[in-house]
Amino acid sequence: MKRTVEIVFTVIGTVLYGLLAFLAGLLVNVSGDPSLRAEFESVLYSDPNLNPEEVPIDEVLSFIDLGSWLVLISAIAGIVLGIVSIVFLKGNKKPKAAGIILIVTGVITAFSSIGMALFASIAFVVAGIIALVRKPKHSVAETTTESL
Repeated sequence: MKRTVEIVFTVIGTVLYGLLAFLAGLLVNVSGDPSLRAEFESVLYSDPNLNPEEVPIDEVLSFIDLGSWLVLISAIAGIVLGIVSIVFLKGNKKPKAAGIILIVTGVITAFSSIGMALFASIAFVVAGIIALVRKPKHSVAETTTESL
């Protein structure tokens, strides 16, 4: 039985996780840059409605750094588990295991990436459900011999 639909959805999800990993990697790289802090402070000080003493700049930058690392780790996990699932689906080796991996990965990364991996997670969950639900077609000759 071919698992083309599941593989296509899994590849789409893996590519989306790859794009997310790239963007999160850029954010991780930039988050420790002192020029980001200077730009953030200049924007904060230019707004007359905001009081700079009330905004914890260090906490905001720390949150950005932590969040970008969390998204990066989630995206890398999605890529790795997507590739594992593709290997399991290829040749119809372990479709049940692949389906479970895809659903669990999709749900966990949707939450752990702060919702940024929503489309990739949806692709994984759809592929996982299809992998679990699809049954191999039996030919007429097989069904008649089984009933005897």
